[in-house]
Amino acid sequence: MPFVEIGYRSGVYETEQLSRISRSVQESLQQHFHVPEQDYFQLLHHYESEQFIYDPHYLNMQRSPQLLYIRITLGAGRSKEQKQRLYQDTAERLEQQVGVRGDDVFIILIETELDNWSFGKGEAQMLHGANHITSQGEALPPSDQAQRDTIEHHHRPWHPPVETSVRDIYGQIAPQFVRYSEEVLFGHMWRQPELGLRERSLITIAALITAGHTAQLPYHFKLADQHGISHEELVAVITQLAFYSGWPAAAAALQVLNEISMK
Repeated sequence: MPFVEIGYRSGVYETEQLSRISRSVQESLQQHFHVPEQDYFQLLHHYESEQFIYDPHYLNMQRSPQLLYIRITLGAGRSKEQKQRLYQDTAERLEQQVGVRGDDVFIILIETELDNWSFGKGEAQMLHGANHITSQGEALPPSDQAQRDTIEHHHRPWHPPVETSVRDIYGQIAPQFVRYSEEVLFGHMWRQPELGLRERSLITIAALITAGHTAQLPYHFKLADQHGISHEELVAVITQLAFYSGWPAAAAALQVLNEISMK
């Protein structure tokens, strides 16, 4: 549900370039913030030179009249890593597709709550999960549960997408495994509203330690940090598990946590 505003200096970009700029930003949002393709709302503003103010060198940049101000208003919940990847990918796309240098890509994210959005008809669609609206904005028959599930996957006001490295690790050898992991496990199960991401992280870590699956712990320890679980809380969880899952299992988990902390 992002709303994008792009400001640029009058006379610098041609119509076709502006179209590519718009599309580049949208494609990056789709890839890194899992925004549906139809969730595409933007305003492009041009300003006269006396209205377009910037410092060419602030923070060791070399800004030019090609500077783009990109302001993205969106729901809260993306991780720092997701945001950093969005910044980098957007800058790379704009350089490749339009020739805009990275120094001329200024991005600001403004996070807001779900009840601050109305997509029309005087309704707060995101507050109700948009489960009565199709991706084209049409009414959805209550009986069409399959379509409802598909729409909720894109528009649910539940938890933000869970970042996973499974595609990088297994994408070449097991594409179906990647699809099930991203769409079913992390895309659906982890985002059910009954439990928060914090609780699901703690449950998963406890299960992995109990089963002795230490190879998966580095990823889930990092994910726990994204979900607001501190190092001290992880140590407390592992210490308690020593009495229920065994001392060796807890010691192995503490070793993994220590190795991550040392990096």
